[in-house]
Amino acid sequence: MSITTFTELLRHPNEVVARTDDGAVRITRRDASDLVLVRAGDYEAQFEGVALASQIMRATIRHDGKMADALDELFAWIALLSPEGKAEFGAEIERLIWSATELGTYGELLNAYRSWRGTAEALADGLGELPPVEWIDVDQREALARP
Repeated sequence: MSITTFTELLRHPNEVVARTDDGAVRITRRDASDLVLVRAGDYEAQFEGVALASQIMRATIRHDGKMADALDELFAWIALLSPEGKAEFGAEIERLIWSATELGTYGELLNAYRSWRGTAEALADGLGELPPVEWIDVDQREALARP
């Protein structure tokens, strides 16, 4: 977090606001509490991340530490995932939730949650599982004729 003064904000507002691209900016004031200037999207992501993490943690405690059971209770859309998908989702969320809460940054946790939810939405829309990708071995590729 960078630090500047309220006077600097008043004199050069565009420069101070531009610094929020690199994170929050603490604005110090002589006779009042400091302020923090942050982009709205960053604030909303932080708020949403804390809410998601606390929701998952409370449910995990209710299920005696079994996060897989907690995730099943919280997110009905998990039923659309394959057994392997459920296991991957649970493992990824469990790995990310502890680092997110320790570091206070929730971007990776939110991205993983949104990605898995998007997968479930696609499955609900009938897109189904995609076949595995077959990679072309560079040494065995055949030359294609030009059309």
